Amino acid sequence: MSNPIEMNELTSRRGFFKILIVLFNGLIAAALAVPGLGYLLTPVFRKDSGAWISLGAIEKFRANTLQKATFTYVSEAGYTRAEKNGFVWLKTSAGDSPDAIAFSPVCSHTGCNVNWHASRNAFICPCHNGTYDADGNVVSGPPPRPLQKLPVKIENDQIFVQLVA
Repeated sequence: MSNPIEMNELTSRRGFFKILIVLFNGLIAAALAVPGLGYLLTPVFRKDSGAWISLGAIEKFRANTLQKATFTYVSEAGYTRAEKNGFVWLKTSAGDSPDAIAFSPVCSHTGCNVNWHASRNAFICPCHNGTYDADGNVVSGPPPRPLQKLPVKIENDQIFVQLVA
């Protein structure tokens, strides 16, 4: 028979090593899980920067006329970043303190891009024939809301627009 003192020593040493192995495995699992969770959760916690996008010099646009202003921006959707082209409908005013209004081109009904028809003095959606006046208000058709007005600022004779989601 073995001595009871020896058996107790063996059990406690074995228990200690079991605990040490469990802790070591937990440390390895945490070291692998933290970066993985960070990668998976990045889009959830990413704040939209709301960056201002330059449309160009104010002289480029005719005053009191709705015009299509095109631009390039970086889109961050989920895990991808891509350079994209976009546009807004812009109307500037002349004078000592020029001003500008920018309309989103997205129809409030189904998300199609509206077109400006100067002959009819209206924005028209090609998808369901929704019609908006020159101020973006719904005139006819299915759109439930007016065109979205986007924040605009003018600095150093440059026009900037802020895209909102």
